[in-house]
Amino acid sequence: MKFCAKIDDGQYMREFQNIVLTLAKLAKECVIIIKKDKVHFIANEESGAAAPLVWVEIDAKLYFTNYIMEGHSDDNGCTIVLAVSPIHFSRALSSFKLNARNCKFKLIHLQFPCLRTETEVLSQSSGEPRQIVHDVPVTLIPRNEWDYYDLPQIPRAKLIVKVRSNNLLRGLIDKLKNISPTLIFAANSLGDLNLVAKNEMATITTCFKNLEVQTLDDESQQGENIKVECSVDCKKTSLFFTALQVPTSELTCGIDDDRLIHMEINVRGGVSVHSILPSVCV
Repeated sequence: MKFCAKIDDGQYMREFQNIVLTLAKLAKECVIIIKKDKVHFIANEESGAAAPLVWVEIDAKLYFTNYIMEGHSDDNGCTIVLAVSPIHFSRALSSFKLNARNCKFKLIHLQFPCLRTETEVLSQSSGEPRQIVHDVPVTLIPRNEWDYYDLPQIPRAKLIVKVRSNNLLRGLIDKLKNISPTLIFAANSLGDLNLVAKNEMATITTCFKNLEVQTLDDESQQGENIKVECSVDCKKTSLFFTALQVPTSELTCGIDDDRLIHMEINVRGGVSVHSILPSVCV
C-alpha cells in the first residue's frame, strides 16, 4: 500500500487547509477514501444527533501536481481507506500560513500508520527554505470493513435552487436557531425560497426571490410551478454553515418533500462540499 502526493499552488494549499478545518469543526474523526483520480473526505458522527453528514470530493489532478497511490483493488479500481482526526490533521497544515511554497503528503509506517506532511516554507529571517514535518496518526481500514464506509451518493431532489449569498444565509440561520428547533425550507420552480421559523409567539419568514432553478427531478413537470417543502433541525443546519471555512459565495440546495435537503458548495470545478440534512417531524 502506497500513497504520496504534492501540492505546489499556494491558493490550492489554503483551500485544502480550509476544507480540513471545516471537517474539524464537525467531527472528531473523518474517513479519507483515496482513489486513482479522486480523494474523498467523509465526516459523520456515529451518534448522528449533533452534526450533519458532510463529505468532500476533490479531483486529484486539480490539487496535486504529483499523485501516486497503490491500494487494494475493488470494483472501482485501487482504493485506500483510512480514518484520521481532522483536528490533528488541521494542526499539521497550520504551517501553510508561514509563506509555504509546497506540501508533500506520504503514507508511512512508524510504530503505527501515519500520514506525513512535509511543508516547505521560507524563513522570515533569512529567506532560506526549510522543512516542517508532521506525522499524523491514521487508522487503515481493512478491506473487509469497507462496506461500513461507503461513499455517500447525491440524493435525487424534486427541486434544486441556487442561493447566491452563502454568507447571508449563514448569518440568518445562526439567528433563527434561537427562535425555533426546526427550520422549514419551502421553494418553488419560479425561483422563490422561503425559510420559515415558528414558535408559540411568532412565525418568521425570510424570502429569497428570483433564484436560479438548476434542475427538476421530474422533467414531465417542466413548465409547471412545482412546490417543495422540508423541515430540518435548525441547530444541525446552523452547525454546517458555521463550520464552513471554504471561500465561496454560492450553494445549491436540493429539496425533496418531507425527506431531506442536500446542500452542495462548489469550491471550484472539481472540488465540492456536500451535506445531507434529513427531515424532522414538526
